[in-house]
Amino acid sequence: MKALLDFIPLLVFLYLAKTQDVLVATQGLIIATVAVVALQLIQQKGKLMRSQWIVLALTLVFGGLTLAFHDDTYIRWKSPVVDTVFAIAFLLSPLFGGITLAQRLFQQIFNLSAPQWKRVNFSIAAYFLILAVLHYLFAFWPSLTPYWVDFKTIGSTVLNLAAIGLLFFSLRRSIRPELMQKDN
Repeated sequence: MKALLDFIPLLVFLYLAKTQDVLVATQGLIIATVAVVALQLIQQKGKLMRSQWIVLALTLVFGGLTLAFHDDTYIRWKSPVVDTVFAIAFLLSPLFGGITLAQRLFQQIFNLSAPQWKRVNFSIAAYFLILAVLHYLFAFWPSLTPYWVDFKTIGSTVLNLAAIGLLFFSLRRSIRPELMQKDN
């Protein structure tokens, strides 16, 4: 349920961008993001993860600038910036507390050695950097900009699901045994 909530703002943006325009879609994105974060705040008993705060803040900043200046350039920057922030967070995470962000997120699921956690962490950071470049290209490269809304909403979602699937597939032998036991 929680993961499905994250898709609501994207679906609102896609629908409004296709049926109205990017400025209306940006208004819908802001409203839907605030509504989803409010629901998550309730579900999570008043606590949000840093990533949720980052997405909310950058949506409000870039969406607000887009609406204030009636220029979709600002909202086009949101995804490359969010992806870059996440890549930097993964890359710098070992410097803060000695544990990688990948390990903090997935240690309940996977049993990996420190070097394996570092490789996974670096792989996730590299993925976010690649995604940032793709978001930038679709947002600003003239031959790709007609497909920007589609890539932002559908293409990147498919890539994210594929990346998660690849991560779990490649680490399937490291899934904690207690998670593999069936309830009787």
